[in-house]
Amino acid sequence: MREAIAPEVERAAHGLRVRGHQLHLEPRGRPPLGFLAHARGARPVLPERTIATPATVALLEAAQPRALRRTAALPAAWGKSFALGTLRLTVHPAGHVLGSAQLRCEADGLDLVYAADIGGSGKRASLTAEPREQLSCRTLVIRALYGAPRYVFPPREELLERVRAFVDASLREGKTPVLIAAALGAAQDLALWLGGRGHTLRMHATAHRACEVYAAQGVPLKGFTKLDADGDVVVVPPTARLSRLQLGDHRVCSLGGRALDGVKGVDEAIPLSDHAGFDELLDYALRSGAQRVLAVEGHADELAAALRDKGLEAMAIREHHQLPLPGF
Repeated sequence: MREAIAPEVERAAHGLRVRGHQLHLEPRGRPPLGFLAHARGARPVLPERTIATPATVALLEAAQPRALRRTAALPAAWGKSFALGTLRLTVHPAGHVLGSAQLRCEADGLDLVYAADIGGSGKRASLTAEPREQLSCRTLVIRALYGAPRYVFPPREELLERVRAFVDASLREGKTPVLIAAALGAAQDLALWLGGRGHTLRMHATAHRACEVYAAQGVPLKGFTKLDADGDVVVVPPTARLSRLQLGDHRVCSLGGRALDGVKGVDEAIPLSDHAGFDELLDYALRSGAQRVLAVEGHADELAAALRDKGLEAMAIREHHQLPLPGF
């Protein structure tokens, strides 16, 4: 076994940080400088300075204006490098939601890509996010939300057709179809797919605001309206309490990657995920040509083990500072 070498990122007080630099990757709290990969699930407290794409900034302005006012936003354009201290940074589309980005970090001795939440590609690609770019690098940091082998998702249009079949069957029964979906990402794909086929989607406020931003950014959405307006399909996020909504007779379909694990209390569950599945994460890492892969979050241990089986040097970064380096 070779001598262990400290990884290029480390856990710090505010979360993941590029070793030897102030840059935090999607941090907690309020460090001096942080990168925000996308607007979905953004924290109410942002770093003092926040690197993000213009679309992410626009989505934050719609959803969390107070948080945005308390940070100095540093909008980053696709593929245009800029310097912060001794780091040279470039953002590239991640294919997760509109504006979602991967971050390339370069400095003396450092060639690192933070892939964050990448989406699918090809037949699994989001209909409303920028197409994901495949990057090459020496060190890859990749989120492993669905990094376990059981998470392999069918083509996106196949899943959207299953959603349409659920909607049509519910309406034939005289019941309101209720779709539980992420307010940012899945909801906009639903608006594009179902709205373009004659349905009007009554959107929860968070999803409706995001749809307005998508439309303003040039994504051709139609057929969406507010939750209290007229329409034949209801779309709400997983946090919504259906018991508080006056839905009458209805059927519920849960949309998301966890549908592969089974979802209780719904009529149907469809694995329509905005994230890359296990096979796509594995493929992305192999195509990156990385000498080292650092898997974080989710099923990081399982993804790292699968990558080691493919001959790559890979490890999982855990919440604690003890970092075992199996295979090194």
